[in-house]
Amino acid sequence: MSTIPGKAPALRLPPQVETARDLLLEHLGKLLTVEDTLAKRILPHLAQDTKDEELKSALEEHLQETRAHVQRIKDAFAALGEEPRGKPALGLDGLRVERDDLVDQVMPALRPAVDCEAAMGTEHYEINAYDAAIRLAGELGLEQVAELLGANLADETAALRKLAEQSERLTATAVERPARK
Repeated sequence: MSTIPGKAPALRLPPQVETARDLLLEHLGKLLTVEDTLAKRILPHLAQDTKDEELKSALEEHLQETRAHVQRIKDAFAALGEEPRGKPALGLDGLRVERDDLVDQVMPALRPAVDCEAAMGTEHYEINAYDAAIRLAGELGLEQVAELLGANLADETAALRKLAEQSERLTATAVERPARK
């Protein structure tokens, strides 16, 4: 099926993901891309840009966890006897573009709330991806892989809770003190 309305695809390729193991490797590749991108670009940028010290601290703490997540995913690849290979993470790209488009349109006093909401969106995306990969690894009997990913999932869930607390505080502040030019 083409993504262009009324346009048929020029060529149909055979499925590249033929087994559940192949699907797990796809999930791991996407997770590797997400965590690596977060650790190297997105979280450092958000932490540097935010003017809210509490949010900055939460982002910097999660940055350290995210670096460990990258290693656990590489360990999961190793447990499968595979070389770590990233895969496209279009959802992360969409979340980043959405944040970047919005942040320039809001008053500086509201930007920490936007940054926090973007970080929460990323956590939800990661939680979903980890959940799918863990279920698949479990069904395949790959307990070591499931444990490695489960440790990352626990960190992501905790990070989401911390960000939700920050969001409540930042939202209340934005409502109490309307932004001025």
